Amino acid sequence: MKHDFDQIISRKQTHSTKWLKFSNPEVIPMWIADMDFVCPPEILRALSERVNQGIFGYTDTPSSLTDIFIERVKENFDWTIDKDWIVWIPGGVVGLNIACKTVLAPGEIAMVPSPVYPPFTEAPENMERGFVKTHLNDYKGRLEFDMEAVKTLLTDDCKLFFLCNPQNPGGTVFNKEELNEIAEICKEKNIIVCSDEIHADLILEEGLEHIPFASLNKYSEENSITIMGPCKTFNLAGFPIAAAIIPNQELREDYERNSKGIVAHIDNMAFVASEAAYTDAQEWHSNLLEYLKSNRKILLERINKIEGLTLRGPEAGFLAWIDCSKTGIETPADFFIEEAKVGVHDGAFFGDKRYVRLNFGCPQSVLEEAISRIEKAFSQRK
Repeated sequence: MKHDFDQIISRKQTHSTKWLKFSNPEVIPMWIADMDFVCPPEILRALSERVNQGIFGYTDTPSSLTDIFIERVKENFDWTIDKDWIVWIPGGVVGLNIACKTVLAPGEIAMVPSPVYPPFTEAPENMERGFVKTHLNDYKGRLEFDMEAVKTLLTDDCKLFFLCNPQNPGGTVFNKEELNEIAEICKEKNIIVCSDEIHADLILEEGLEHIPFASLNKYSEENSITIMGPCKTFNLAGFPIAAAIIPNQELREDYERNSKGIVAHIDNMAFVASEAAYTDAQEWHSNLLEYLKSNRKILLERINKIEGLTLRGPEAGFLAWIDCSKTGIETPADFFIEEAKVGVHDGAFFGDKRYVRLNFGCPQSVLEEAISRIEKAFSQRK
């Protein structure tokens, strides 16, 4: 069965954060990481059945969800995890904040490779802790670690390393060599790694694979917090659910203790949607990947023909990190929004104003219209 990703769905009446962002109704919103596709029908059926039951009380984590999650991680990433290692949490951002509270004592800091999704830098501040940035280098359109800079900046008060893999906003899928080097550096400095792997199921580049950081070796396993979940993969961004995988018992117990009384219960509908996604929506997921690959191909071919713009990825996900540095435009995001009427995300939000991030998780007709607008706006520049 082929799923219809070309369908146009009006979302403004649903109070969509994505679609209410811009006051000008002519702007096509392509900023936040929220795809404009209908969820898998298997999820919709499961939710409908749950709604018809009619009672929405407090809900324990279904053991069946944990079992299918473990099976999926083994099948997709060749990583064997134990049931006891999993702490279900209401979203990945929550997981980053709890990690800071758990790992960092007052006066200690986290290292955050940048540009990156802002909650990575916000989490230490929320927990009244510090952070230091190390800049990711753009190597032919791929964001990569500057390992020497990482080593130089890792001081004795740095106890947490934030890893985002696949990377957001760049879409890099870090390979085993890169991950092993980070692991060795962190081992030498006795640093815990919190690895956000929420886009792990969205690899687009042929020949690449996602490697969980904790699966590298025993040390990485015992000194890491891995965050995974279904929300980006199955377009469930509005559902608060993710899994924090913490093999180290002492670290896991601290993590759970720091969650009590602060972290909300996971919504019962989020449990239903997640289990249906992992159990029954694999065909939809496969179709989605093919559609995103096609959208990426269109975007790459046309964006790179526009003078001053460069795009080489992403290797994973549905977010394009477009280099605008050669355009000479001081604030490229404003140009995209005001002149092209395409609502991109300002690169400054992630740490580099020379870029814009564009979400291509949308029907191809919408993507093509957006690209046509960008082409026209740049061709008319004086």
